[in-house]
Amino acid sequence: MMPLLCGTSLRRSLIILCTLSCCVLASCRDDSSAADSRLNSFSYNEPDGIGSLDPAVASYQAAIWATGHLFNGLVELDSNLAIQPCIAKSWDVNADGTEWTFHIRKVLFHDNVVFGKNRTRSVTASDVQYSIERICDARTKSTGLWAFRNKIVGVDDFHRQTKESPESAEHIKGIVVKDDSTIIFKLEKPFAPFLAVLSMPYGYIVPKEAVEHYGSDFGQHPVGTGAFAFYHWTQDIELVAKRNPAYFKKDEQGSPLPYLEEVRITFLRDIKNEFLEFTRGQYDIVSSIDGTFAPSVYEVDGTLKEPYTEFVMHRAASQSVEYYGFLLDTTFAAAKAVPLASNKKLRQAMNYAIDRHRIVTYVLNGRGIPARHGVLPPTMPGFNPEVKGYGYDVEKARTLLAEAGFPNGKGCPQLLLQLGNNARTASVAEAIQEMWREIGLNVELQQVDFPQHLAQVRQGGLAMWRTSWIGDYPDPENFLALFISENQAPAGPNTTHLVTEELDALYSRALSPNLSASERGSLYNEMEEIIIDEAPWIFLYHDVLMRLTQPNVHGFHLDGSGRLLLERVFKSSGT
Repeated sequence: MMPLLCGTSLRRSLIILCTLSCCVLASCRDDSSAADSRLNSFSYNEPDGIGSLDPAVASYQAAIWATGHLFNGLVELDSNLAIQPCIAKSWDVNADGTEWTFHIRKVLFHDNVVFGKNRTRSVTASDVQYSIERICDARTKSTGLWAFRNKIVGVDDFHRQTKESPESAEHIKGIVVKDDSTIIFKLEKPFAPFLAVLSMPYGYIVPKEAVEHYGSDFGQHPVGTGAFAFYHWTQDIELVAKRNPAYFKKDEQGSPLPYLEEVRITFLRDIKNEFLEFTRGQYDIVSSIDGTFAPSVYEVDGTLKEPYTEFVMHRAASQSVEYYGFLLDTTFAAAKAVPLASNKKLRQAMNYAIDRHRIVTYVLNGRGIPARHGVLPPTMPGFNPEVKGYGYDVEKARTLLAEAGFPNGKGCPQLLLQLGNNARTASVAEAIQEMWREIGLNVELQQVDFPQHLAQVRQGGLAMWRTSWIGDYPDPENFLALFISENQAPAGPNTTHLVTEELDALYSRALSPNLSASERGSLYNEMEEIIIDEAPWIFLYHDVLMRLTQPNVHGFHLDGSGRLLLERVFKSSGT
């Protein structure tokens, strides 16, 4: 279920109540002042730590959460994962979808000594150019080069120049500053998800003065435009960001955002202790619960048990899909050795034999959603419940198996399913192994270390394997690209080597930014139907994100991206 959000009137009443409480409590004892401070502060823990607050290297959840408090990009995602203006107030795209023009609103950088006596200045188009070029600069060693390579004209040349002779490197040809408030991006070819790419941390805007002043320590002294500004960071103990009083956003009633005065992040490594501290009220949110605690916290269906029902549960399907892949190119020895690549009905039978509901309920304890509608996760824009995937139908599985030439599995050689070394994926595979055995198929399971496993998958060394795909950005293209011929592994993510002209043509048409969201969605849904029929995957489930918040936390929303958005979060003194 999705979180229950407060209505606008309730939120405003609570904010007014909190403000009045502040006035009354100001003259009270020190412990009352501490309680008031706690009311305006949002605390959470990062057990894995944070290495840097530089968005150029924000490639993991802890860093993505933290940089999201401090920085903004030209565009952003709303609670429905739809693209909205941010630092850019508007944009235009030319007829063939290769030129994007952004118009920048007045936004101030955080107060900082690097800006001289004025201590701040407005963002300009040159800042946008600098920020994107910094991601593509070999000297930055950013993890985000891939986001712009093969998209913006001249990125590869610029990256090579900054690597070989940085002193002579010029600007990226495809990024043109027209004036202080206008910037143009020229693409190599139409790419509709370009806006979604810009919403990632790699699209955040940073000031050149701060990067040059702090140098390699910029990640320890970040300067951005976000709702919260960096305050202090004691490594492995606490990181604090304070409310940005000059933030450019307001709510629907014209009240300035954010509502909170500060965000506090601690680095308690033991997630058992983290959860205990959460139950004592020391944290406002918890995102992971140790496996030894989970049975006492969650019912089989994923709901909360007593005494934890006082907390608010937030659930959302992750933008990910778990699957077993089949290698379909019989020029590879692994695919040629077994009938999976050449026998579509065998692959379909294996799909129908799986009771995904039972897997999610009894193996995953409710922390998953059966993948019954194709490739896209339920929270992904473009997801269509009318797309029919594989349900649980043993009789249909047996019929297809017979049509494949293996009645009751007779004549089918033993198959091998390889997994990484992970207890949960092994438990799922063991349950599915039994389901396949029910229709007469003998499948052996093999586990290896994940790096070795992934290398074999990418090199075409396995006929059948388990892996998952987690969306890099919330656009269907990021998932459907896994089935395009030009993306065949190891150069791309198409590890099954599925090749069809029809899929390639639909994908190419869907990249036009001149199509509406519904038109693009229809093309992607057509692709999904073809993919389901071809069955290059065993479609398993979509992970479910779970967050627990304190009952006095309001305005929190969880979406499939798993972001921690705090601009509109506020707290009340009661429930």
